[in-house]
Amino acid sequence: MFGWLLRLVVSCLDVLREVLASVLGESAGKIVDWLSWKISGTHKIQRISSSYKGLDKMRRIEKCLGNSQHKELQNFREYTSVSELSATILKVKNISAAKDPEFIARIDTTFHPMCEINKLTKEATTLKRTKYDVENEEHEMTLLSLWNSLQPDRELESRVSEMWGDIGFQGNDPATDFRGMGVLGLQNLHYLAKNKKTGAKLLAASNHPQYGFSLAITSINLTAILMQMLESGLLRSHFYFKCCHGGSRSVTLNDLHEAHCSILGDFVKFYQDRKPATIMEFNTHKAAYTEVLKEKLSSDSPLLETVQ
Repeated sequence: MFGWLLRLVVSCLDVLREVLASVLGESAGKIVDWLSWKISGTHKIQRISSSYKGLDKMRRIEKCLGNSQHKELQNFREYTSVSELSATILKVKNISAAKDPEFIARIDTTFHPMCEINKLTKEATTLKRTKYDVENEEHEMTLLSLWNSLQPDRELESRVSEMWGDIGFQGNDPATDFRGMGVLGLQNLHYLAKNKKTGAKLLAASNHPQYGFSLAITSINLTAILMQMLESGLLRSHFYFKCCHGGSRSVTLNDLHEAHCSILGDFVKFYQDRKPATIMEFNTHKAAYTEVLKEKLSSDSPLLETVQ
């Protein structure tokens, strides 16, 4: 009876904490956290782990770690190893198997998705910072494969050619267009062209007589938006939803490519449905779509649609 009453009191305090934090700020919330800890003997992260599931749990845990007074926990996105992250949490919070065996048992399933997303973020950031190198054979072969995938019936006349404009590059040498997003911009576009039937459909849509756009440049622009969402934390909800509700334990670079394909196709529909008067309105519609995407990723159903 006493245990049930204690859990009820702590649960009510957790609700009160959210209200006070939203009205008076995190300092007020932390006072309630301290009170809950003194009453229950458990830290907030332990209570979240046992009381919530799926995406809701992961969002709450990220917020809890981010608001911690300990730098080691605030920097949770730096951890790519579950064992290192969990060891840090257990040490900082002084949690032992004897004190909370159930929390210890849940550690892998709780923090594995977080570390997977952290790994992906680091890999994507490295690719973004890797400049396209015309002397790099792998870069050049990927670029040629991109052309062949989007233009299977046309042979590229030369490496530097006006023909690149036909698939949406700005100049005669695509290498210059990848400067902002590096090799990641190339890989995202290549994945679309190589693996998705919608690649050809988007290329056809880009040639619309009234509402056309440059496919390659639009893809690179959407890669930039995707990275903004990943770095800000919003895109993490999509991957958490995939892991927690989609039955997948892994998050790989291909998942980021898939997300790019999804938002590129979604943006093109959004853009052409709005019937821009001229291409000069492109950035206005891109900004509007970014807000729509933010709202989607902040919702309770942030999973991006898979395209074929």
